[in-house]
Amino acid sequence: MFDFLKKKTEINTMKIVDEIEAAVYEHIKPYGFKKHGRTLHRFVSEDISQVIHFQSGMPTHGMSGLLCVNLGIRIPECSERIFQPKTEKKKYYHEYECTIRSRLGIVSGQQETWYDLRKKTDKIIKSIIDEIDQYVLPAYEILNSRDAILAHRKEYPLLDNMVHLVALEECMIYGHLGNIEKAKQLFEEYYQSAVDEYNDLMKNGRKQYLKKGERVVFMGQDITAEKDGYVTLYGANHGHIDYLDELAVALGLR
Repeated sequence: MFDFLKKKTEINTMKIVDEIEAAVYEHIKPYGFKKHGRTLHRFVSEDISQVIHFQSGMPTHGMSGLLCVNLGIRIPECSERIFQPKTEKKKYYHEYECTIRSRLGIVSGQQETWYDLRKKTDKIIKSIIDEIDQYVLPAYEILNSRDAILAHRKEYPLLDNMVHLVALEECMIYGHLGNIEKAKQLFEEYYQSAVDEYNDLMKNGRKQYLKKGERVVFMGQDITAEKDGYVTLYGANHGHIDYLDELAVALGLR
């Protein structure tokens, strides 16, 4: 019985991911994507990156034998927080360097998908390609320029788990395009929202669910739950506002 389970669960995950990535790459290669390790990447409008990345689950996290597919779009000035980035363009960029980010599963309105590599590879490939065709490539084709991102980004919330940064990133794009007044307006709107959030957390706190006996330490508060239920944690970190103050000066907005 033990030998049977061992043979069934022992798989060459690297080889299987290679096979999956190769099949997906062949499918999207005509759209201008190039393969760099586990990353499929293309540039649009010269320097905007569009990324599809294959991530194997970490055994140390109990995720051995699983695969997810990360998605990302990188606009240089949004990633580097400089209106006119001077760094030399690389051959490709990683998904974690993007600021518009998501995963397969989420983009179709479900939970993020972790593919079990012990299952049939051809079915995994078909599932990945079908979702890319239906949800990813159409969005990538629309969000292929700065003007298009400004006009249509909010139409793709499932592709954008950093949606709370939209105003700040639109500020960066307008600044890159030379519209400093619009950039300043958007920056101040984002800054005020950050201040409002900070003040709300300081005054009203935030709710956190604890089971009986669970303990949380936060901003000088040390709470151990006497029963299952929500506790209110008061306080907030001023670090993001401090960062925005420094950024405003660096960008010449103040």
